[in-house]
Amino acid sequence: MSILKVDTLQPATASGVHIAGHTLQTVYKTSPDNSLQAIDSASFVATNISVSITPKSSSSSMFITCSVNFDSETGTNFSAGIFKDGTIVTPKSPSGTYDAHIYFNRLSVGRLILQQPIHVIDATVGTTNAVTYKLYVKTHSGNINLRNDLTLPRIIVQEIAQ
Repeated sequence: MSILKVDTLQPATASGVHIAGHTLQTVYKTSPDNSLQAIDSASFVATNISVSITPKSSSSSMFITCSVNFDSETGTNFSAGIFKDGTIVTPKSPSGTYDAHIYFNRLSVGRLILQQPIHVIDATVGTTNAVTYKLYVKTHSGNINLRNDLTLPRIIVQEIAQ
């Protein structure tokens, strides 16, 4: 085992010292809207849950976490996904039923209110311009409500050096 001890790291170039895997910055936002948002669209619909971040490096990865309360009735099926500037961040499956980051199928009888976390990796952000990550939702059957009145939804983005 070796021990490395230094007092100062001096960059060899003007771009600075690069250490892969550490968090460069964290940005989060809590939705200011504490109302219900009803969704009954077969196409993805933008919610009011979003956050903007200006990457420090175009080669960084982004780790996005979103927490939201969903309210559904029996027979409701829906998908939710994180979009970057209007385009879905690579989903679990690029097409078909599972074309988002979560798929929820409500089979049992009765109403269900759940707090659902969504975790997504944007492997390469590809820019140093500001980007906006936003939650989109669509229904496959039934209706879904975002329950912002229970706890305010939040979205967190961490920029990870690569």
